[in-house]
Amino acid sequence: MKVYHGTTLRNAIDICNAGIDLSKSNLHLDFGKGFYVTPDLEMAKNMAYRVAARDRQAKITFPTVVCFEYTENVELNNKKFYYEDLEWAKFVLANRLSKEIADELALVDSNIDLRYDIIIGGTADGSVANIASDLRYGKISPQDYELNLADFLKEDGSSYGTQIVFCTQRSLSCIEYIKCDIIKKRGDNHEK
Repeated sequence: MKVYHGTTLRNAIDICNAGIDLSKSNLHLDFGKGFYVTPDLEMAKNMAYRVAARDRQAKITFPTVVCFEYTENVELNNKKFYYEDLEWAKFVLANRLSKEIADELALVDSNIDLRYDIIIGGTADGSVANIASDLRYGKISPQDYELNLADFLKEDGSSYGTQIVFCTQRSLSCIEYIKCDIIKKRGDNHEK
């Protein structure tokens, strides 16, 4: 399966030249620390635009999508969410909190400890980050967090898009670089 990573040209060059560096990943993301891709090219393009817009270190930056071939390895410790349900929401929330707060809320399934090599599932919208922030700063009580989680779930369990995260060094053997595309403006790609 082809999968895509939206980033900047500078980051894409680093990936192509030096490989994927898991230490550069942010810690408190939907499925924890790791290298995120999606099978949805449009979703990757949108991410590339957002990352490029936030890149304050470069005077000129180009949104770029890196394409990989993903081959599943069932021998790895993989986790897959088929629906955006309460189990998924608790998992996402736990990864966006500190281990101490997750433990206090009895959110036992997370990837804070990198127990999973690869995780596949739906992408959360920004409201789960708001719930995590509200919990950290005492704006909602630990007893009420499930009510807030239920509010951001779609009634039909559908997804905002699928994401795949490679969390461990050994999981990176499942993806192979194909190409990267610089996206100059929406709908205009230049293969590199």
